[in-house]
Amino acid sequence: MYRKSEPLYFEDYSDAVAALQRGEFVTVTARGLSLRPFFSLGRDSLVLAPIKNCEVLSDSDEEIIDRHNRVSRRKRKNSSQGEDRMTLRRRDIVLFRYRDAATYRLLRVVHVWGTLLLLRGDGCYAPYERATVSDVVGIVVKGTCFGGTPFVATSRLWRFISKTWTASYRFRLWVRRLFRKK
Repeated sequence: MYRKSEPLYFEDYSDAVAALQRGEFVTVTARGLSLRPFFSLGRDSLVLAPIKNCEVLSDSDEEIIDRHNRVSRRKRKNSSQGEDRMTLRRRDIVLFRYRDAATYRLLRVVHVWGTLLLLRGDGCYAPYERATVSDVVGIVVKGTCFGGTPFVATSRLWRFISKTWTASYRFRLWVRRLFRKK
């Protein structure tokens, strides 16, 4: 049984953490209700790149990482950059240490303030989770969504979908509460 302080929509991704800490890319299957509606549980996969010490496998992976690390001057306030790690920006899906050193979760970054990140799942209306940049071990760079459609996290379509979904949170919450009362 889950404790009240630990929401039902979380799944544990601790098996991928060791490989990410060695600098390897990891492919995980979408699990947990926090990744819905974009990812079908058990059918979609996500490729995670390590945040540090990345061993690039191919030219296409290197290009994805280079595009991900480029941030325009206008968008710099919504990102956290560093010379020794990948850039974290708003709307990225990251694997981070959750409240203690033994548990890791996969959520979307909703706000970035320097090194502080506020995170929330796509399919939940729970309070924000807080983490720092040092808590993040991996970032989603590509994969499949909506039951098998491939995506790259730096594509314009994916960034637009992520931006729209993140910006519509308050409206979606209002609609949910409106229909819940009836």
